[in-house]
Amino acid sequence: MRGPAPPITNNVINFYRTICPKVKKGMNWMNLKPFSRNKLSEGVKMTHLQKNLLKMRIAAFGAIMLLVCAVGTTYANDRVLEAENLVAALITELEQTSSRADMTDNDNKQALDRLVGIYFDVDAITRFSVGRYWRVATESERSEYTKLFRFVLLNQANEQFHKLRDLEFKPTATNTKGDKLILVGGIIHDKSGEFPDVEIFWRIVAQPNMPAKIFDIEVENISMLKTQQDENTTLIRRNAGRFGALIEALQKQLNNQQAN
Repeated sequence: MRGPAPPITNNVINFYRTICPKVKKGMNWMNLKPFSRNKLSEGVKMTHLQKNLLKMRIAAFGAIMLLVCAVGTTYANDRVLEAENLVAALITELEQTSSRADMTDNDNKQALDRLVGIYFDVDAITRFSVGRYWRVATESERSEYTKLFRFVLLNQANEQFHKLRDLEFKPTATNTKGDKLILVGGIIHDKSGEFPDVEIFWRIVAQPNMPAKIFDIEVENISMLKTQQDENTTLIRRNAGRFGALIEALQKQLNNQQAN
């Protein structure tokens, strides 16, 4: 048979030391005796009512902290689930769209543009893609770059769009990095057998009170966005830090895409 249940105060203290170690140091006061047992020297006597009140306060504090820890865990799990569902929904829409035989190039571009707006953090991606040079660009340069950057990426995606029907995404594991970033991992499998399997991680930004969005894609541990940033910033540096040089290069690239 089990022995008597431990006092509630011990349960609360042990819970925090096990589940919430960060507050362990702040809980040391719980081990202190609230009143000296030496009644002769201190002349202090804790009544039965005072003891009960102290236990009630500690129990109430413990309940509050328990709720905080539980809510934090639930919140993190909810965000992970939201990130996984986001990737799954995007994959489903891509598969459905790419399998349609009646889609023209213009239809594909419109579909891709819509998916980018729904699933990707376009503003953050655009800013990150030029690094510190975003701060030195004028408002007109930022506006022009944002427009061209999106056009070029959509054209590049459209060129490869027909290949999506041979690819499938197999989820593996999801990891969290900090309190805002979630990595949804998986394997891209080519059903045609032309290409080997590739490991991929979708980097999802999940901030409180905001919908989760895709910020970056890692392929075989290589960040696509960081690679793009390196190319862009290198081009700007080679042109004496002139942001307009990047805009000119993108415009030229867009013209070539449209010509082909």
